[in-house]
Amino acid sequence: MKPSTKDDLIQNIVNLEELINSPRNMDGIESCFYTILSALFSNDGYQPLINPRIDKKNLGVDFHCTREKSIEKVGISFNRNKNKIDLDQVRWLIATAYNYPYDRVFMIGLGGYTPECYKLINIVEPVSIDLLDLNDIKNWVSRIETESELENSDYEEIIKIVSKTFIEKIAENPQFLDKLEWRKMEETLAELFEGLAFKVKLTPPSKDGGKDLILEMIKEGTSISYIVEVKHWRSRQKVGQNNIKEFVKVICNEKREKGLFLSTYGFTKNAFEGLTELERTKIRFGNQEKIVSLCKTYLKVKSGIWTPLDDIQEVLFEETI
Repeated sequence: MKPSTKDDLIQNIVNLEELINSPRNMDGIESCFYTILSALFSNDGYQPLINPRIDKKNLGVDFHCTREKSIEKVGISFNRNKNKIDLDQVRWLIATAYNYPYDRVFMIGLGGYTPECYKLINIVEPVSIDLLDLNDIKNWVSRIETESELENSDYEEIIKIVSKTFIEKIAENPQFLDKLEWRKMEETLAELFEGLAFKVKLTPPSKDGGKDLILEMIKEGTSISYIVEVKHWRSRQKVGQNNIKEFVKVICNEKREKGLFLSTYGFTKNAFEGLTELERTKIRFGNQEKIVSLCKTYLKVKSGIWTPLDDIQEVLFEETI
């Protein structure tokens, strides 16, 4: 995004707040909101927003759009009320999403939401529902990188930018993993875990000692470290017992909290044989589905459309074996 475009976007946020706090001008609020949202979605690769309300089947959704070179359909509902949105309104939105159907639906409520709303959307499948308030929109805007920032990036920053693109591609189509060579996969995961608020060390490409990534976090004032081993063999080979035993040794010798072993193409049938109960509490295993899930979580966090993670340890080990 050009710096001038981002400046205009920030000014439109200011204008929207002024309209919200002044005597109600419904048309002005909606027009300003449309301008902001169009810029945000366009920057993320979506086609121009369309107002679908002339179609009776889409009542409850104010705008929808599609992503370039994708069949994903996105619906957007905008609530101008300063009061918190309740469960009934969210249920109505979910019903609308199923009936269209949409793949993803955003509800933007200027007054926020009741806690029950957030609990409900966490169990909705297969539609992805995102609840945003004005602060979420501000966070979204603040995280946008401008062209001048990209031009001044050094080598490491360029790697980060490329890794972000790979994460997006993997989340959209897991088969993209087949195109990545192993070191690019490690760099991509390093960016991913850093985006989830871990302090990350990517080990050298050789002699890593059975650990590709070292993750650190602070929990209740105490520093905790985890190690991640990544096997991304483009031959589609599965990981067997020997690799896992070596990883267990590293976790025990270095006295890490836990370890995560990610194998793009899974594990052999006997890979976990011989592991003790204690060892199983210290190591978790994830395959392609876990990698894709992590990519999707990263994109939610980085786009500014998700609240900060309360327990990143839970995100690290959920959906693992």
